[in-house]
Amino acid sequence: MEINYSNDALESLTALVTFIEKQNTNGAGLRWLNKFELHLKETLIHHSVINLCNNSTFKNFKLKCIYYNDWLIAFSENKNNILIEAIIHKSRIKD
Repeated sequence: MEINYSNDALESLTALVTFIEKQNTNGAGLRWLNKFELHLKETLIHHSVINLCNNSTFKNFKLKCIYYNDWLIAFSENKNNILIEAIIHKSRIKD
């Protein structure tokens, strides 16, 4: 299973890692990113049993959602590929 990012999700992830790096010690952003990617690999291996998002907008696009700490990760799936469509802080989501 391959995990890819949409341009929007990649921009969000890059901004988040940059912010973490600036607010903390050197390497904090990379450490956070490694934990994030490990969480994705461990969780998305069971992507077929994950439900559609509760958020109506994401649900209309048939996206599934998981959380990593305070971050919502919306993704689409096909046979051998997961596409991370959005990474959004949960405070910005209205269900």
